[in-house]
Amino acid sequence: MAKQKQQAFESTLQDLVYSVDAGLGLKIIRTTLLCLFILGMIIIITARQFRGFDTEAAMDYAQLGRNLAQSNRYITQCVRPASIAEVSAHSFAGDARIDRHPELIKPPLYPAILAANFKFFNLIGIDIFPVSTAFQGVRIYPAEQWVIIPLHHFFTVLSGLLLYLLGLKLFSHKLALLSVWTYFLSEIVWMDSLHGTGLPILMFFVLGATYFALLAMIHRRERKPLWNWMSFFSLSILFSAAAFLTHYAAVAVIPGLTLFIWMMSSRTQRGGHLAFFYIALIFLVVSPWLLRNYQLSGSPLGLAPHTALIDSAKYPGDSLMRTLKPDFKLVEGIQIARAKWSKNFSELYESGLTSMGGGLLIAFFMVTFFYHFVRVHVHNLRWGIGLSMVLFFIGTGFFDKETLRLYHIFWPFVILYGLAFFSILLDRLDLSIQLYKMGLTVLVIALTALPLIVTIFLSPSPGLPYPPYYAPFIMRVSELLKPNEVMCTDMPWATAWYGKRISILLPQTLDDYYEINDYRKYISGLYITTLTKDRPFVSSLLEGSEKTWLPITMGRLPQNFPLKQGFALNKQDQLFLTDTVRWGADQVRKAEDGEQKK
Repeated sequence: MAKQKQQAFESTLQDLVYSVDAGLGLKIIRTTLLCLFILGMIIIITARQFRGFDTEAAMDYAQLGRNLAQSNRYITQCVRPASIAEVSAHSFAGDARIDRHPELIKPPLYPAILAANFKFFNLIGIDIFPVSTAFQGVRIYPAEQWVIIPLHHFFTVLSGLLLYLLGLKLFSHKLALLSVWTYFLSEIVWMDSLHGTGLPILMFFVLGATYFALLAMIHRRERKPLWNWMSFFSLSILFSAAAFLTHYAAVAVIPGLTLFIWMMSSRTQRGGHLAFFYIALIFLVVSPWLLRNYQLSGSPLGLAPHTALIDSAKYPGDSLMRTLKPDFKLVEGIQIARAKWSKNFSELYESGLTSMGGGLLIAFFMVTFFYHFVRVHVHNLRWGIGLSMVLFFIGTGFFDKETLRLYHIFWPFVILYGLAFFSILLDRLDLSIQLYKMGLTVLVIALTALPLIVTIFLSPSPGLPYPPYYAPFIMRVSELLKPNEVMCTDMPWATAWYGKRISILLPQTLDDYYEINDYRKYISGLYITTLTKDRPFVSSLLEGSEKTWLPITMGRLPQNFPLKQGFALNKQDQLFLTDTVRWGADQVRKAEDGEQKK
């Protein structure tokens, strides 16, 4: 009996050793190490590189999410004169609805995800939107630190998981695992996660749409039951619609997946019909949102298409959104946008596409289009991704740098196919020593990870995003106004997010300001920052479109100007004007002096 127990113990011990060496135990150890590595990367990158939001888009999305959480309506506190004109033209009696202004530029899904998280923190009693007195000594806004950035990291990890599943289905476990390591060692992945504009969420939906379309077409080609492949097909449609409702630029992904669906179908399976239904069902899912925009602005995409004219020859800088009477003409607009595209596309090609991830894997990826993969789904998906990338680079050349940044959604596919082609090259070399292959693979991944290594260990940590964004200043100035009062400023996205006040973008001319103030909504405060003060003096402030604002920025108020009281902040960098002496102005100056001493 004792001998049997000893044999059983020895057998169990052998099984345990085998499991740790090559079985389930080894997989658990590897997975644990990968999870610890990802957690370490999140902590290190966030601690060293994040000092608060520094872009218009990040703050704009954040305030949209909070408004949705608090009012259950998709309204904005960042009100642009061009949007005022559009809402007035398509509403009863010309009401611009400034106090409940509908958002006409950004789609709703990312703000909706933010709103769900904001509501959760409110439900458990944690205040992530403090007033200025509760913000003393805190450098990063709590909602950014504890909600938005962790949410981005969460979707970054989910995207890595989908990348592994996609690599497993296309190639092999080894290649999928190498792709995941390369993904988490990429600087662009973590910088996008800290950017605050929802790019990791968009990447997750794009990867999900591709993965489920791949499963659906493989199962359909293998003649599996209808419910089996149709369930994955439906998930791909939902993920594609979700990507579109996260950012309109994701529409470029849909034709690529449609091409893949058509190519994966045999003659008897009517691939053209299935591809048509794929597009039609996506349109059906997003149609309520398109109808809402059409009712509010006369366009299914609201003001988003008109942003192609921003920073163009006719509308330099941000003048389009600051114009109360924009003149949108189709033929003229096409010509202006085409000139802008030719300038942007060359810049995008040189500094964007060819330098993605250090430029090495993108080179391998491009060469794959001259190689025929044996497996049909691998070969066809490559062409679908290629079509989407071409359409994306053609389309986004019309828009701003935030839209151009979205080309990072193709980075996971570049990693997968780039490493796959590199492994094919290694096999063709017929290296007899396995260590050589391993060394070359590590070298390629290390070169891809080099920008991240430099960012973490060699580059200095970024400072606070001032000028012009410094949350304590913005919060204190905004709180001089009552919650129902309206402010006019050159950075309304910041005062809307940190200050929680309805903020109108500084109009292009003083006459437009008077028209808004006299006929639309009374403006109780004017907040001018370095965004205006740092403009070129002669070309913009003295002779250009900003010349009507020059006396005010210099402190010489027109005789009929309604806001007579005010003060300067941070050594004349900023100027705040209001209609009366408000309690707290002296405290703001004292607090500003205290911040400077720090």
